[in-house]
Amino acid sequence: MGIKLDWDVENQPVAAGAEEAPEFGRARTARRRRTTIAMLLMGLLVAGVVGGVIARLRYVDAEIEQQLRDTVAAEMAALRIGDIAGYLTVQRSESDAWMLGQTDRYWQYQELKRQYDVNLTGAVLDLAIDENRGRVLVEEIIAGQRYQQLWFYWRYADGWRHVPLDVAFWGEAQVASGSGYTIDYGAVDAPLVEALQPGVERLWGQGCTWLACTTPLPALTIQVMPDPVVGVSWSPDEPDVLRVASPLLERIPVETPLLPTVARQIGVLLAERILLQAVPDGGAAPGTDAAFIRGALQDWLVGRFLAEDGAPGSTFVASLVDAYGERVPGLLAAGVPPDGAISSLALVFSTPLQDLRVDWREFFQWRLALEPFWLAQGNTQALLGLYDELAQDEAWRLISTPGAASQPTLTVLRVVSGPGTDGVPRAWAVVQYPDGSEGPITFRLVDGVWRRSIPDPAFDTLDGG
Repeated sequence: MGIKLDWDVENQPVAAGAEEAPEFGRARTARRRRTTIAMLLMGLLVAGVVGGVIARLRYVDAEIEQQLRDTVAAEMAALRIGDIAGYLTVQRSESDAWMLGQTDRYWQYQELKRQYDVNLTGAVLDLAIDENRGRVLVEEIIAGQRYQQLWFYWRYADGWRHVPLDVAFWGEAQVASGSGYTIDYGAVDAPLVEALQPGVERLWGQGCTWLACTTPLPALTIQVMPDPVVGVSWSPDEPDVLRVASPLLERIPVETPLLPTVARQIGVLLAERILLQAVPDGGAAPGTDAAFIRGALQDWLVGRFLAEDGAPGSTFVASLVDAYGERVPGLLAAGVPPDGAISSLALVFSTPLQDLRVDWREFFQWRLALEPFWLAQGNTQALLGLYDELAQDEAWRLISTPGAASQPTLTVLRVVSGPGTDGVPRAWAVVQYPDGSEGPITFRLVDGVWRRSIPDPAFDTLDGG
């Protein structure tokens, strides 16, 4: 049998058939119920305390935000009614220069109201608070167009005050990337980057394909910075870093985060870099036909950057692309040497110059602008070289005309081409004069170069007007 210790007996299962007394079962059930209720009450108490704390924090945050909104509204109201004392009360800085600048800003607003229909609504387009810092995008309506201003505030003991630019509160650092490029920016500039990215994707992603570069473009970094000094410029320390000053440093239209002037500046710098990659030997000398072609290629690239199906950038290159296909930019980049004349195009396209399917307006507009350029430079020989032997007297008359270099360039409306009365190809640039009248300026093809010549009556027969 063996000996059973006390604890062995206590731990044995209840013998089959043994029953617990009913009063013990009821007591145990009651204890469990009380424990469960106590735990639920404790949970509800904790949840109530936490909820109360959260609600209190939200209330405080809402109060702080409302105080900032009220401060902005008061500041705009002071500008609206012309209350300089009320306006300056909201401004605060240890910098006397900044405070003086805010005074100047007040008077600029008053002058703006005199010149235009200005509605200083005080509407807050966006607002961010980080402890004592505040950042607000404020709406202004000027001449019916909505604008936005980015202002910064600090919460002092006596309330929110408008303070100088806070570059450390430009928003969380963000990165956008695409084909061979990245864009670094602060969260507040997200609308700008969204507008910028499609053009960069097109130009940097396809530019070297269009120009048939022999080596690929390097990785590009664009840095959007809250620094007005950088403007739109390449970094002096990193050759493939393009710096762009945030447009929110100034008043900008709400619907146009990427200003057209800024977009064009970016497009020009990127296009120049792509051209340099395609033609490493550098640009052509000013005033040469090759310089015109390089400039037209650059303008065409800028057009690709600004709009996928918008302005062509260069009607000269665009017309050649339409006529001869997408390989044209690469052919022009590789086929026209830095000192090349317009006659190079005949070799590039295996077509006589006068038969080339091209819109000549842009070329002759540039060609007419060369005359005051060389006059201003005092380069008589270069100017004479723009005229054929039949029109040298006309060139000398221009040289001897006082103030000729400052005369505005005439606008080329259309170009008519065909054989002259002597059978030599002519091109007539039909221009508009300052008085609104129109008339042809004659160019004759001499040794593969268009040179200004004397009038030819063949124009009257060929012009379809």
